[in-house]
Amino acid sequence: MRGKTLGIIGFGRIGQATAKMALGLGMKVIAADKYVDNAEIRVDFYNNQFINVDIVTEPLEDLFKHADFITLHVPAQDGYVIGRDEIAVMKDNVGIINCSRGGVIDEVALIEGLDAGKVLFAGLDVFENEPTPEIKILMHPKISLTPHIGAATLEAQDRIGTELAEQISSIMKSEKV
Repeated sequence: MRGKTLGIIGFGRIGQATAKMALGLGMKVIAADKYVDNAEIRVDFYNNQFINVDIVTEPLEDLFKHADFITLHVPAQDGYVIGRDEIAVMKDNVGIINCSRGGVIDEVALIEGLDAGKVLFAGLDVFENEPTPEIKILMHPKISLTPHIGAATLEAQDRIGTELAEQISSIMKSEKV
C-alpha cells in the first residue's frame, strides 16, 4: 500500500479517519467532497509525537484519474457517484471499496469493469438491492463482500458510548453558562 494513492470520496468524519489510516500506512491521499474544501489530519505517533497533514479536496474527475484505490464514504445520493463514465477514466487496475450506501455505485458498470480488467477488485459493504444483492455480485470472484456491521464491534460501541457521553456533557456545560 505504501506509495499508492487512495482516493476518498466523501471527506466527512469517516473519510477523514480513513485518510488518517492511509497516511499512517505511507499512502498518498486525494479526497473529493461537495461540502468539505479541506481538512487537517493529525497522525499520532508514539511518545506524543504527531504530524498534521493538510488535505485540500479535489474535483472528482482528478480523483478518478489519479487514485490507485477508491473508497466511498458518502450519504445516500440521487443517482450514481460511480458509473460507466467514471470507471472509464479511472486508472487501470483500480480497486474500489464502498462502505457508505447502496446505490452509489452502478453495480452493472462495476461488473463490466471487473470483467474487462479495468477494475482489479471491489469490496462492497453495501448493495443496491439490500438485503438481497444480485447473484452476479454475490458470486463474482473479484468482489469481496461484508455485512455492513463495522460499528458492531465492542471497540466501536465503546467509542460511540464515550463520544455520546462527551457530547451530552458538553451540552450540559454550555447550558449552565
